Amino acid sequence: MYRKETTRHHAREINNKERAKRAKEKRQRRKEQKRSGKIAGIPHTLETLRNPDETILPKDDADLLREEENDELSRIYSNAVEPKLLLTHSDRVTPHTIGFCKELSRVIPNTTLVPRWHLPLKKLIPKAIEHGYTALLVVNEDMKKINTLIVSHLPDGPTATFHVTNVIPCRKLRALKNRGIEEDVIPHLILNRFMTTLGRRVERILGALFPSASRGPPLPHCRTVVFHNQRDFIFFRHYRYIHRKNNDATGSKRKKVNEEEVGEMEGVGPSTEPLDHVVVNEVGPRFTLKLKSIQLGTFDSQFGDYEWVKKGAVIGKSRRTFVL
Repeated sequence: MYRKETTRHHAREINNKERAKRAKEKRQRRKEQKRSGKIAGIPHTLETLRNPDETILPKDDADLLREEENDELSRIYSNAVEPKLLLTHSDRVTPHTIGFCKELSRVIPNTTLVPRWHLPLKKLIPKAIEHGYTALLVVNEDMKKINTLIVSHLPDGPTATFHVTNVIPCRKLRALKNRGIEEDVIPHLILNRFMTTLGRRVERILGALFPSASRGPPLPHCRTVVFHNQRDFIFFRHYRYIHRKNNDATGSKRKKVNEEEVGEMEGVGPSTEPLDHVVVNEVGPRFTLKLKSIQLGTFDSQFGDYEWVKKGAVIGKSRRTFVL
């Protein structure tokens, strides 16, 4: 008796037909929904389906604000001390790591880059405190790749350790024209989506690296440093934006806006001044951070007390569980 066997190509053809059928049904449902006038629902993401967390508190919580007023970083946020950073790296690093440290020292104000000279951190931290530094940043590499960033606030801590990935220097970003880091311009700091109590702790650790002017309102011509938290990954971006006037003398190919129509729509009449626009340019560098641990006090790998350590048994394997 002849039996027809399903070959690999035949199975692929069947899958393609089923996929095309499902796509056609989806388009038909969208047409019916648009024809009926129903409002489309909000798409589900891992953020919207996030597991409930008891540590998610509003930013104006009284107990949380009272606790932050008495923590180790309160003297920086009360403007009693201006941040002064010391940046170094591990021994025998590649030129790629040295270049990354140079770019990072130009991004963060009041940062001094010094070589390590085989000096252990236990001897480096007292010298940094003696010279009035408020934080120590250490960039480590493994197998010729940057893998760790240590942020240790002085003299009382805390110390945060981050795993570093996806490092892209300034020279490898697009739009290299008119690119440069203006060191004399104080950057505007944006810390986004730190929702839990631990997230607020990390937000204050990163925010204390920048002066008080960075945490204030942005300037008309300014740099912007962004720490964006998404699914416990902290994305670092560095932008430069300039406010310009929309006049015909620039010669650019931007779309022209009829000012009389805009004024009539707003009910204020035609405007006599040219409209403003903002030019945004990513300067770099670009990298991603992942929190590994928070240690009380300064860096001490042997006898230090840890406030939080990443453990898979505690966090779990669910993709909808986030700690920040």
